[in-house]
Amino acid sequence: MDVKFIAEIGNNHNGNINLAKDMIVAGIKAGANYVKFQIYNIDKFLHRDSVYYKDFVAESLSFGGFRELQSYTEEKGGRFLATPFDEDSMDVLDDIGLSVVKIASGDMNNQQLLLQAINLQMELIISVGGATLEEIDAMVRFLNDNNAKFSILHCIINYPARFEELNLRFIDALKKRYSCPVGFSDHSPGIEASLAAIALGATIIEKHFTTNRALPGGDNEMSVLPDEFRRLVREGNNTVLAIGGGNRRLSADEQKNKDLIRRVFCAKHAIPRGARFTDENLLLLRPNIPGEGLDASFSSSLQKCRTACDLEKGQLITREMIDGMA
Repeated sequence: MDVKFIAEIGNNHNGNINLAKDMIVAGIKAGANYVKFQIYNIDKFLHRDSVYYKDFVAESLSFGGFRELQSYTEEKGGRFLATPFDEDSMDVLDDIGLSVVKIASGDMNNQQLLLQAINLQMELIISVGGATLEEIDAMVRFLNDNNAKFSILHCIINYPARFEELNLRFIDALKKRYSCPVGFSDHSPGIEASLAAIALGATIIEKHFTTNRALPGGDNEMSVLPDEFRRLVREGNNTVLAIGGGNRRLSADEQKNKDLIRRVFCAKHAIPRGARFTDENLLLLRPNIPGEGLDASFSSSLQKCRTACDLEKGQLITREMIDGMA
């Protein structure tokens, strides 16, 4: 299992392209597979009477600014990702060469926007915060009918989301219900929920990211800092290693330690040749020669046999010393 980590910068740059660049560098250094922004033509996204209109205007970057940020991200060795909120923004992302786009929870049922991305042959990563199972079913039917390549992110649309409302087991339900990758867009504090999501099989983790939680605007206050994101990536990848593939197998180190701790039969005292093995003359000890001798599972078969030679007290019993063992 491979997990992709998305550093969701969003509008945390407050419309400052230099701050956006600083956040890109910080995200890449923290181990993000993608640094992600939000792109929109405000008048095709938000009603002018919305209480958030002025904030979104103040936090916006020009389409030319996003072209610059995409080039800058690649120059720094990262991968650029964005959430388009309208058809103009989608066209910009296509024009700058993006093959993957993120669709926000609010647009999971926006068939016009989804179809535009599909027709542009873009892969979709879609958050489904606030959606019912029936709404997700309808979305998946639409995507499959149009031969889309997509992933679904479980998400709770609360900022920040409380731990008691995260319902991370829904990740497993999504995996079983749909034939697509499933991840988690994490709006909760800290990184604990993201690590739990990985343990439950999430292969994409999106986490809001900033360089300073004291910055105004955007989602800075609820975002993780570079050191926290770096820890998320490190511990997330360790979680993947710890989960493994599910098949029972022993590592070389475990086999070595197994040979050290499994008890083997030894002579409790001197035993003459021809004597029958019994509980009275046998002793189970951890071995002095790891990997040799007969372990405790041979108890019943060994006690049906006799010694093939004289045995000294404490001597490790091997097959050659046993008369009548198959």
